Amino acid sequence: MKRIYRDLGLTIAAGLIAFGVCWGVNHWLLDASPAQPAASLIGDAHDHDGLHTVLHEQLGLTAEQDAQLAEIEARFAPKQRELEARIQAANRALAEAIARDQRYSPAVAAAVEEIHHAQGALQKATLDHLFSMTPVLTPAQTKTLYRLTTDALEHNP
Repeated sequence: MKRIYRDLGLTIAAGLIAFGVCWGVNHWLLDASPAQPAASLIGDAHDHDGLHTVLHEQLGLTAEQDAQLAEIEARFAPKQRELEARIQAANRALAEAIARDQRYSPAVAAAVEEIHHAQGALQKATLDHLFSMTPVLTPAQTKTLYRLTTDALEHNP
C-alpha cells in the first residue's frame, strides 16, 4: 500500500515539475519590465503590456516588427487559452477523482495522464510560438530572446 502512495506522490511531483516548465516557457515574457531579471519574467498570461515592454525594451523592436509580432501573438492566444483550459479541466477531474475514490484509482491515473498530455501540448505549442517569432527578429534580437527564455527556465524550473 505504501508503494501506491509513493507512486502517487512521484506522479504528482512529476506533473508539477512539467507544469512549471510549461508555465515558465509559456508566460516568461508576459509580465516583465526592463528592470526585472529574467527569472521574474513570469506573470499573467493575458498581460500583453508586459510582453510589449520586454520586447521593446530588451529587444529594441521596430514598429514593423511590433506589428508582425502582434499578429503572431493574436494567432497564438486562442490555442494558449484552449490548452490552459484543458489543463484546468484535467486538474478538476483529478480533484474529483481523488475526492471520490480516495485512492490511486483508474480515474486518478487517467486524470494525471490527461494533465501530462495537456501540459506537454502547451509546452510544444509555446515553443512553436517562440520559434515562430524568430523570422521577424534580427539575429541579435533572436539571441537575446533565446537568452531570456533560457534564463527564465533556469531560474523558474
